Amino acid sequence: MFRRRFVTPRRVSFFGQSARLAHKPQRPIALAAAGPVHPDAVSPFRPFAVLLLALLLLVAGCATNSSQVAPLMESPAIAQQIAAEPVGDFYIGRRVFAPPFAIWGYVRSPRQSWLTAKLVILNEKFQFAPDRARNQLGSDNGSEYRLYGYFSGDQIYDASAGRFCTEFVLKRAELVTANPDPIWSAYFIRDRQMFQGWARGGSQPMHP
Repeated sequence: MFRRRFVTPRRVSFFGQSARLAHKPQRPIALAAAGPVHPDAVSPFRPFAVLLLALLLLVAGCATNSSQVAPLMESPAIAQQIAAEPVGDFYIGRRVFAPPFAIWGYVRSPRQSWLTAKLVILNEKFQFAPDRARNQLGSDNGSEYRLYGYFSGDQIYDASAGRFCTEFVLKRAELVTANPDPIWSAYFIRDRQMFQGWARGGSQPMHP
């Protein structure tokens, strides 16, 4: 179970928060005995209903397990680049500078679609973000990086965005390119499209 913490745009204070789901047991329902049921009394539609229910559960399970989470676009050229990426103990990140939000950008695994990327807030206890290290915040907007680190499993509350974002603990960042092919529209940041379909107070949603 992940933890949720809160962060202001200046990242000055965190507060622990845990969530529990309470299960209220239901009282057993007493069924009156109505005597034996004759086999011919069973509805012929019952097998069909059972099959229909199984199909509905299968479809719901596929929707729940969908890995598409990011409202980004991916051209065939970008898909080819991703398929040819080297693999290793690192992640691929794309910087999104969108003040006043505390988000850093999108992070995905190598050879995985950008549609699976997570919008993250960086934990910089080991290493400052590249633009912060240069004291030039936002100067690398849109740049693509090879990121070394790990997902902490925590959700960080961005007070300006009003949403919980995934925390990525950064250890090292290597610039791949400062001018990669775009994966969002020209108005992506202006129109806050990174929060499309994302309810305030919630975590990054899963899209079908």
